[in-house]
Amino acid sequence: MSKIENKKSNWRVWLRDTVIVAVIISAVSLWQSRNMLSSDGSIHIPQQNLVSLTGKVEPMLAENKPNLLYFFAPWCKICSLSIGNLTYLNPDSVNVVVIALDYSSREEVEAFVIEHELNTRVFLGHEALKQQFKIQGYPSYYLVNEDQKISSSVYGYSTAIGLKLREAFGH
Repeated sequence: MSKIENKKSNWRVWLRDTVIVAVIISAVSLWQSRNMLSSDGSIHIPQQNLVSLTGKVEPMLAENKPNLLYFFAPWCKICSLSIGNLTYLNPDSVNVVVIALDYSSREEVEAFVIEHELNTRVFLGHEALKQQFKIQGYPSYYLVNEDQKISSSVYGYSTAIGLKLREAFGH
């Protein structure tokens, strides 16, 4: 086999393997998010007020721009790995809403925020909110468009690139 044929063969193997990995990742992602709220734009999220970690009652959603809702639990190891990826999002393009669920105390959430050096508002969620968004695991993400309709949902680790693509394309 010549060097050119060998390079073509290597390229085909690499391409085949990349496609297989992409299909597996897509299948796992679809399976994990199968019980989340529909992201076809049919579900409207009403504005609601939540208590922030600072104790203020504030609206959850920003108006006139998309909102990325990031639900986490302070004990979640995947959340610890993924929450830093939120800093890659442009705050002028998308409002990042960080919501703690399944925590045992406010201090536990505060410790998580300090450990990860979060410089964003963090809301203290509650069981009714968890049920409303059908949160079954962490982290869970919902992208809510300007019309306050869900345009994307993801469960599990999301890379900075994945978040930037959702920011850019709205899903």
